[in-house]
Amino acid sequence: MTSLMRFLLINLAGGFLLGLGTGFAYVMLHMGLDLLFTEPLAAAMLLWGFAATFAVGAVGTGLALLPYE
Repeated sequence: MTSLMRFLLINLAGGFLLGLGTGFAYVMLHMGLDLLFTEPLAAAMLLWGFAATFAVGAVGTGLALLPYE
C-alpha cells in the first residue's frame, strides 16, 4: 500500500470514528438513548449521516493539505 493510500485510509477511518462519536452524542443529547432501541433504522441512518460526512471531510482536508507537506 502506498503512503498516499495509507494516509487517506487513516483519514477516512479517523473521520468515520469521529463522526460516529459526534452522532452518538447528538442522539444522546437531543433524542435520548431510547431512539437506538425504538427506532434502530432511524438511529443507524442518523449515525451513518454524521460518520460519512465527517469521513469525506477528513479525506478532503487531507488531500487539500498534501501540497503543503
